Amino acid sequence: MEPGAQQQPTMPAGEPAATAGAAAPAATATAAAEAQSLDDLAALLRDLRRRHAREQRDSQLTYRELAQRTGWSQAAIAEYFTARTLPPTDRFDALAEVLGAAPAERRALADARDRVEENQRRAKQGRNAGADNESGSRTSLLPTPLPAPLPSVTVGPRQLPADSALFTGRDDELARLLAAAGGAGAAGQPGAVVTCAIGGMGGVGKTALAVHAAHRLAERFPDGQLFLDLYGFSDNRAPRDPGDALAALLHSLGVPPQRIPADLDARAALYRDRLAGTRTLLVLDNAADEAQVAPLLPAAATCLVLVTSRRRLAALDDAVPVPLDVLPPEEAVAILRRAARYDSHPADDALWHQAAELCGRLPLALVIAAALLRTGGKAWNLRRLLDRLAARRAGDELAGYTDESRSLTAMFDVSYQTLAEQERLLFRRLSLLAGSQLDAHAAAALLDTDLETADLLVQRLADHSLLISVSPGRYRIHDLVHAHARTAADSCAEHGCEAAHGRLLDYYQHTAQRAGSLIDRVPRSEPRGNAPRHAPPLPDQEAAHLWLRTERADLESAFDDALCHGAGASVVGLAAGLAQIMNADGPWPRALALHEAALAAAEQLDDRPGQANALSDLGRVRRLSGDLAGADEALTRALRLYRDLGHRRGEAGALVDLGRVRTLIDDPSDGEAALAQALALYRGLDDRLGQATALAELGGARYVAGDFAGAADDLTEALTRYQDLDHRLGQAIALTELGRVRSFLGDLPGATDALSRALDLFGDLGQRQGQATTLTELGRVRQLTGDFTGSADALVHALQLYRDLGHRYGQAFALTELGVVRQATRDYAGAADAFNQSLRIYRALGIRGNEAYTLNHYAALLLATGECARALDLYRQALGMHRELNKPDDEGHSLEGIGECELARGDTGQGTKHLRLALEIFQRLNMRSDVDRVLSRLGKIRTLVYATSSPTSSPTSSPDARPTRRTP
Repeated sequence: MEPGAQQQPTMPAGEPAATAGAAAPAATATAAAEAQSLDDLAALLRDLRRRHAREQRDSQLTYRELAQRTGWSQAAIAEYFTARTLPPTDRFDALAEVLGAAPAERRALADARDRVEENQRRAKQGRNAGADNESGSRTSLLPTPLPAPLPSVTVGPRQLPADSALFTGRDDELARLLAAAGGAGAAGQPGAVVTCAIGGMGGVGKTALAVHAAHRLAERFPDGQLFLDLYGFSDNRAPRDPGDALAALLHSLGVPPQRIPADLDARAALYRDRLAGTRTLLVLDNAADEAQVAPLLPAAATCLVLVTSRRRLAALDDAVPVPLDVLPPEEAVAILRRAARYDSHPADDALWHQAAELCGRLPLALVIAAALLRTGGKAWNLRRLLDRLAARRAGDELAGYTDESRSLTAMFDVSYQTLAEQERLLFRRLSLLAGSQLDAHAAAALLDTDLETADLLVQRLADHSLLISVSPGRYRIHDLVHAHARTAADSCAEHGCEAAHGRLLDYYQHTAQRAGSLIDRVPRSEPRGNAPRHAPPLPDQEAAHLWLRTERADLESAFDDALCHGAGASVVGLAAGLAQIMNADGPWPRALALHEAALAAAEQLDDRPGQANALSDLGRVRRLSGDLAGADEALTRALRLYRDLGHRRGEAGALVDLGRVRTLIDDPSDGEAALAQALALYRGLDDRLGQATALAELGGARYVAGDFAGAADDLTEALTRYQDLDHRLGQAIALTELGRVRSFLGDLPGATDALSRALDLFGDLGQRQGQATTLTELGRVRQLTGDFTGSADALVHALQLYRDLGHRYGQAFALTELGVVRQATRDYAGAADAFNQSLRIYRALGIRGNEAYTLNHYAALLLATGECARALDLYRQALGMHRELNKPDDEGHSLEGIGECELARGDTGQGTKHLRLALEIFQRLNMRSDVDRVLSRLGKIRTLVYATSSPTSSPTSSPDARPTRRTP
C-alpha cells in the first residue's frame, strides 16, 4: 500500500456486494474499462467470485480455498479482495483465470489493473512532492488504520468423535438433519444460524445420530467441526458453565488463553466474531437447557449447530426439532446382531426380537447386551441372555434415566454380574472418579495393585462395553454407567473406598507436580504428598506436556471434587500440579480462582509451605493477566514465607518472578537487586537451571537500566549454561535478549545472527510469544540497517502474533517500532496512528517508561513534519519521565531531540548545548552508533555556522535515534 493511503477493513469470508446482479462477460469488460481505483478493481474480483459460484452452482470460494488453489497465503488473498493491496500482474491474471474470466475479460481486467497502478504511482509522486515542498501545506497526521490481524492459515479444528460402524437406521431423522443443513454452508447467504435440536431419553442414541450426521456433512463445512460435551445430565459433574464452554470453544478455534475475556458477553462476542463468515459445524452434546446453549450459538448463517439434550429445547425458537424415540424393532435387532457378531440360525429370529425388547430397544442397552454375547465365549448364548435379562427386569435403580416401561438397570446389572470379582471391584471403584476418563495408572491407584493387572482389568470392562476406548490405553465411562457404578458401590458398602479415593488423588497431584517441574524454567519444589506405586515415566518436557494436556480435564475434576469434600491437602497439591499447564494454556481467570482456593485451603490447614507455593503460582498468573501490582503483593508474601521456612530454592524462585515483575513496572533497580539475590542463592544450591534463568532475567533488567555491557555478559553466560543443559527454550530467550543488547552496542550483524537463531528455535518449539518478541527486535534491527521493507514485514507479523495472543504490552511495543518504520518511509499518517495506539495501551497498563519511550518517537515525527513547538513539548515531557525513572539512554535521546528542535527554531547555542549533553550520555553508555550520529551532527553544525554564520535549516530527526525498552 502506498504511504498515507487509506486502508480498508479486512472481510474474512463474505464481502459486501460491489455491484448489483451478476456481471456477464460484456458487463465485466465495460466495468473494467471504467475502473480507476483499487476499490474498483477489488469490486471486479468480487463480482467474478460471485459469478463463479453461480455458474458452478456452489458456494463462493473462501479465502482458504483460493489460497489452496493458488498456493498463496490467505492474508494475500484477503488483501486483494478488500482493496488493501494491488495484486502483482502475474497474481491478478492468475486470479482472473481461477475465477473463470473469459479471455476478453482477462485482457480488459489486465488493462484496468495497469491503469490503477499508474494512478497510484502518480498519486504517490504528488504526495512526495507535497511533503518535500516547504512552502506547501504541512502533512496531516490523520490516523491511518493498522493492518487488521492476518487471517489464520492453519487448518480448522476437526474434533468430531469417531463414527460408529454400528450406526443403523434413523433414516427419517437423518434426512431431516441433512435437509436442514442445506440451509447452511453457503457463503454470503442471509438468515439465522441453522440449529437442529436432537432430543430424547438417555441412551436413545442422540449423540450417535449427531456424530454420524456430522461426519456425513463434514465436507460442507471445511472451516472446522467442533464437538463439546456440555455435561447437562452427567451425574458426576455439574453442567458446564456457558462461560467455560465458550472458553473451551475459543481455545479450539485457536484463540490463546491470554486473549479469552473474563466476561461472558465479551467471550460470546469474540466467539461470534471468530465464526463470522466461516463454514463451521458445531456439535453441542448433552445440553442442560436453552440458557446453556444460547450463548454458544454463532451468528453466521453459514454455520450449522447440532444440539443434543434429554430436554425439549422449546425456547430455541429457530431450532429444527429432531425428537428420537427408541429404535423400531427391526433396527434394534439389526444393531444387536451387528454388535454381537454372533452366529445364529434363522429359527432364532424370534429370540433376537425378544432380546431387543427386553433391552427396551434402547441403543446403549443393545450394545451392552451384544457385548455379553460377543465376549462371553461358550458360557453365553441367546437363551441364557434372555433368561438373565428377564430375571433382572424388575430392578429399577436407574429410574431417573428411564421411563415406566424400560429399565437400564437390568442391562447394566446383568453385565456387572458377569464380571469376575476383581473386575467388579474396579467397576465399583469407578464411582470414585471425579472425571470421565482413566487409564491403567489411575486404575492401579484405585485398586492398589500392579500396573499389568490394572491394565488387564480395564480392558475387560471395555470388552463388556462398560468403558469406551478413546485412545490407546485410555478409556471413558458413560455417565449412565457411572451412575450404576455408584449404585453398585452403595449397595455393597465395602471397606477401603476412602483409602482408594486418597490413593487416586495422590496419584494425580504427585504426577502433575512432577510433570510441571519438568516444563518450568524456574526450578520448583519437589512434589508433595505420597508418591503413587505406579506413574508414567515422563522422560522429558514433551512427555510432561502431553500427560498434563491429556489428563487436564480429569485433574480439574479431581480438584473440584477435593474442594467440594474439604480435602484441603489435595486442593493445594492439585493446584500446584496444574499451575504450569494452566499458565501455558489458560484460561487465566480459572487459574486465578484455582490458586486463590489453594491459598485459602493452605491457610486453613496452617500449611505454610503450601501457602508459599500457592502465592508464588498466584503471583505468576497475576503477572500474565496484567495485574502487576497484585503479582508484586503475592510474590512478596511468598518470599517472606520461604525465608521464614528456610526454603532457599523457593526463595530464589520467588525472587526471579519478583525481579521480572518489578522490571516490568519500571523499577529496574529493585528488579536487578532481586535477580542478583536469586542468582547468589542458586549458585549456593549448585542449581544450574536456576542460575541460567536468573542470569537471563538479570541481563534483561540490566539492559533496561542501560548497562548494556553488563547485560551482554550475563546473557552470554546464561546462553552457555542453557546450551550445556540442552534447554532449547532457555537458549531462545537468551539469544533474543542478547540480540537486543548487541544492537544497542552497535553490533548489528551480531544482533541479526542472534535474533535469527532465536527465531528458528522458537519456531521449532511452537512458542508464538517468543516468535513475536524476536520478530519485533528483528524488525528494529533491520530498520537500523536501512532494510525498511524487511523491517515492516517482521513487525506486522509480530503485531499479528501479539494480537492473537492478546498480549497488549507486546502490541504496544510492536506498534511503536512500526511507527518508526512508517516515518522512515514517509507514511507520516500511518506512523502517527501507530504511535497513538501504542501510547493508549501503555497508559492503560501504567507502564510509564515505555510511554516516555514512545513519546520520544512521536516527537521525532512531529519535528520531521515541521510541528516544532509540539515536538519540543513532547520531548520535554519524555525527558522528565526518563529522569524520574532513571533511564539514561532514553534521556539522551530526549536531549538530542530537544537540541534538534532548538536548531530548527534557529537557536544554535541551545541546540548544540543539548546535543552535547546527549553525547556525554551516549559516550558513557558506550552507545556507538548514537555517538557517531551526534558527533556527525555537531560537525555539520560547525561547518554551517563557519560557512554562513546563520542557523541551520530545519532537520529531520534521524531514524537511528533508538531509545531502549524491553518487551515482556
